[in-house]
Amino acid sequence: MNQEITIRPATLDDIDDLVRLRRLMFESMGYREQAQLDASDSAVRAYLQESLPTGTFRGWLALTPGGQAVSSGGAVVDRHPPGPNNPTGQVGYIMNIVTVPAYRRQGIARRMMETVLSWMAENDVRHVSLHATEMARPMYHDLGFVNSNEMRCTISQPNDYTN
Repeated sequence: MNQEITIRPATLDDIDDLVRLRRLMFESMGYREQAQLDASDSAVRAYLQESLPTGTFRGWLALTPGGQAVSSGGAVVDRHPPGPNNPTGQVGYIMNIVTVPAYRRQGIARRMMETVLSWMAENDVRHVSLHATEMARPMYHDLGFVNSNEMRCTISQPNDYTN
């Protein structure tokens, strides 16, 4: 485990690194269309400029001793109606867990996940989900994540469900 790497909360000054690492994540997942990636970069930059100061998005960076950002993590917390298994109604979603290839397999992503999960626990968020790549699944399972019965639908047109 690379103990020289430090993890800290991201600030507005870190938006370039957050955008760069998020793009790396998508490229690692197979996205190749440059125009699509550029549009995503622009949109997430605007999102981060709005959401980092308000705390609606929380981000973290892992930094080398020289200050190079080599890994990131992010989280949002939504509030759903409380229920028997979730009396606060808070539901966390973890995203943007990515590490620069030269720094992978050194425990940095695990430390990032532990940082994000600790923040969730400290903020009374007990229900957390994420989407996992095949490469990351073993780590997420080790951290207590299990497969769920979530279903998903992509609505392409506003009138897809009108009669």
